[in-house]
Amino acid sequence: MRLQLYSSRRGNPAPHLVAIQSEDLDMLATVLVCPLRADVPLTRVRARVTVAAESFVVMCELARPIHRRGLQPVGELNETDSALVMTMFGLLLARR
Repeated sequence: MRLQLYSSRRGNPAPHLVAIQSEDLDMLATVLVCPLRADVPLTRVRARVTVAAESFVVMCELARPIHRRGLQPVGELNETDSALVMTMFGLLLARR
């Protein structure tokens, strides 16, 4: 599994969103994404990933749906980082 990276900023190829929903659900109008930033601290519900040799933190606790029309695909995470993001999101859902 390799999670898709997106930008919602036209003309800016830098990724700032990670899709956490299957690409097979393309019939849905929205995509469930988590923000991706370099300047936020790592916490128990966030995952550190590497994109183009740069370190980012995925804020799994801020997952939200975004309309597909506003998104530009800009790459994908590697399999290890994708699995880490999904594990962290799963742990967030299981918390009480």
